[in-house]
Amino acid sequence: VRDQSIIISGESGAGKTEATKIIMKYLARITKKAVIGETGSPDKSASADVTSLEDRVLSSNPLLESFGNARTLRNDNSSRFGKFIEISFNTTSGMIIGASISNYLLEKTRITTQIEGERNYHIFYQLLTGADEALLEELDLTAGVAAFRYLGNRSAQKSRRDVKGFEETKDCLSQIGLSDDDQKLILSFVAATLHLGNIEFEETGDPDGEGAGESENARITDASLPSLNKACALLGLNEDEVKEAILTKLL
Repeated sequence: VRDQSIIISGESGAGKTEATKIIMKYLARITKKAVIGETGSPDKSASADVTSLEDRVLSSNPLLESFGNARTLRNDNSSRFGKFIEISFNTTSGMIIGASISNYLLEKTRITTQIEGERNYHIFYQLLTGADEALLEELDLTAGVAAFRYLGNRSAQKSRRDVKGFEETKDCLSQIGLSDDDQKLILSFVAATLHLGNIEFEETGDPDGEGAGESENARITDASLPSLNKACALLGLNEDEVKEAILTKLL
């Protein structure tokens, strides 16, 4: 028995993401045959275990897409990161016994800036579009897409794809074993990221005086202090400590 590798490459829009999903579905589905005995009667206990593991493996793909894919000028579902997926099989039975995914080279700059016609990562729009009013109120997201700088302050109509994507993301989080509280915590981090993006800075001192524009000291504007407060509340951090951290230059 030897390790086997499949390399999926190509330019943007070539179908790498879809090809990966098809291959993973195939590898997960064929393991069901491993629980069928020579008599043709399935082992129900083993079948349930394999099905559960299979579902968890397949659930990883939609999650990666929600948090790592975005709409670009060439592709509505472009992966903005590389990934190495390792699936382990029992060498005797052929059953899947585990999987791991390593991510690298995430396009972090997309979180803060997108060119006209492109979007930030799907999860932000899924949350703002698919979450119910109670959750949006709790996360201080009722103002919608246009209220956040990290989303380009662009108004956008609610998309059925984003609504469906949010439902799928929630289902996948449940499949991999995360409780409702854990899921809410993750969504709180997503919301906090948006609020952090609305924090603005201004130079301290007299902006019209001598040396204006050359000061290395800054402060958070009074108008954006509520955004800092919301972000810290969602992250469970001390507001004064966060303020000091983002206003201090480290050499």
